[in-house]
Order: sequence, then structure tokens, then C-alpha cells
Amino acid sequence: MVKYSFNEITGINGLQSIFKLKIDKRCQFDEFENEVIAQGQYIDEISSIYALMEDVANNKLLPKTKFRDITINKKDKNKEYEFKTKHLRVYAIKTSAGKIIMLGGYKNTQKKDIARFRNIKKTFLQNQ
Repeated sequence: MVKYSFNEITGINGLQSIFKLKIDKRCQFDEFENEVIAQGQYIDEISSIYALMEDVANNKLLPKTKFRDITINKKDKNKEYEFKTKHLRVYAIKTSAGKIIMLGGYKNTQKKDIARFRNIKKTFLQNQ
């Protein structure tokens, strides 16, 4: 059986809490971040993603080019969000605890990443 947990991102100071999801003790977002850093190409954009997270945690309104609701069913209580930079995408959901970062990806793999994100969301919520 898959075990889910989440840890608060300590570097973000805000009114809302933002967490990173762990699946069987592995954080998909951490693995994505490490991949980006190892490649060395979009390191500045990772910093921008964290700045966007902090803005959202402090209830700042951001343009849809930086942060948007991607929820298909608008009545869904666990809204889906996408943090965006030029090349990177980070996917999160809203829960009663705060926003949970589930997955990171690239603009050129966005459709596949969103499908994967929604699958992770579904199984995570079923196991809560």
C-alpha cells in the first residue's frame, strides 16, 4: 500500500502553509528540483517558483501567466493549481491544511504532467 505524507516548506514565510507531498518517502517535487539543478539550465526559474509560492502564501494576486487555477470541475473542493515560469510548471492542490505541491514538470511535457498530477491527486485524496 502506498503511504502519503507531506512536510511544510520551511523556506516560505506566509499566511498560508505550503507543503510538499511525499509518496512512500519520496518527494516528486524534490526529485524534479534536483534534476533541474543537476542540468543547470533553469536554476533561476526554480528560485522564481519559490518566490511565486511565497506570494501565493501571502495571498497576493498573481497574473494567470504565473499562477492559475486548472481545476476541471469548478465544484471540486480540492482546487488544482499551476505555478508557471517560462520553462517550468509546478502543480499543487488546495486542502484544508494549505496548498500541497505534488509535482514539477516542464512546459514541453505539460499535458503529460497534468495527467500524472491528476492521477496523484486522485489516489492521494482516496487514501486520506
